[in-house]
Amino acid sequence: MKAAGTITVIAIIILALAWFSPTCRITRSFDHLEQNARKVITGSELQAWAIQVVAQYPTDMLVRRSDLVAPLPKQLLSLYHNPPDIFVYETTTNYPGHVRLIWGGGMIGHKGFEIGPTNFVGRGHPWQDGVYFWSDSDRP
Repeated sequence: MKAAGTITVIAIIILALAWFSPTCRITRSFDHLEQNARKVITGSELQAWAIQVVAQYPTDMLVRRSDLVAPLPKQLLSLYHNPPDIFVYETTTNYPGHVRLIWGGGMIGHKGFEIGPTNFVGRGHPWQDGVYFWSDSDRP
């Protein structure tokens, strides 16, 4: 009976260490990126920011956060251990200018937002007109 109790305590300690380890926290924050984003920012806030960024960068490009005149909303910085990559896409005949935010990489995959004006249709599922959340796992 003592052995079973000791094994149970050891198993609980190992599970607790795994649950609270930095790697698990990073994976958990990535897995719950959209749910956590919904708690701290609205689609309208994302859209207002993205429209300013598209106006600032009218051609396709990867933008460094330090170069943004309209800074990345601070709420997005707490969602994952690294800030998102920011891609700006110019207006074409088929698409209005829009911004893509991408978190993740490597083996963990990618997730993010595609944000444009209300007539923009992005990949993923809509938060509101012009604001979409996507994940690599959404692809067929």
